[in-house]
Amino acid sequence: MKVLTTPHPFLRHTAKSINQLTTKTIREALQMIDTLKQARDPEGVGLAATQVGLDKRIFILLKPDKQATIYINPQIISTSKLTTSQKYPQDQDRPLEGCLSIPRIWGFVDRPYRIKARYQTFNPDQSNPTLTTVTKTLEGFRAIAFQHETDHLNGILFTDHILKQNGTILKETPSGLQPIKPEFLLS
Repeated sequence: MKVLTTPHPFLRHTAKSINQLTTKTIREALQMIDTLKQARDPEGVGLAATQVGLDKRIFILLKPDKQATIYINPQIISTSKLTTSQKYPQDQDRPLEGCLSIPRIWGFVDRPYRIKARYQTFNPDQSNPTLTTVTKTLEGFRAIAFQHETDHLNGILFTDHILKQNGTILKETPSGLQPIKPEFLLS
């Protein structure tokens, strides 16, 4: 699978819900896991189906130990009033977001720090996998990643949030991260 990069129009596509778990969807999810694990420069922690040209509401997140979790039909049920900018008031402490579809671009997005999420998942190691519905509270990095990947399934990029929040977009350069003008993203 090839990761689409901006300005590919499919990155602005709203993905369709998955109504049943098919052999094809299982195969695609496993291919997405492989694609994500092979990503270098930078390494990725998440990959949404729309980033590889699939019209399905599915994304993958890797845990620090590289174990993958498959999220199908993800929903954010509720969010905390506490935001990431409140949790990390000092700029240097704020977690930067990046994206395999926008290489070498980084920035801080002020998001809810804690969310209650609902999604379906399956265990690909089972001989006959079935969908299981999970409701879970996520906070910190996991909540940020869940929101980032859910945004992808709705055709929203993290840079959209940065621009809306009048934040700073940073570009990776040999001398470190440098602020860039928003117009750079349009070219």
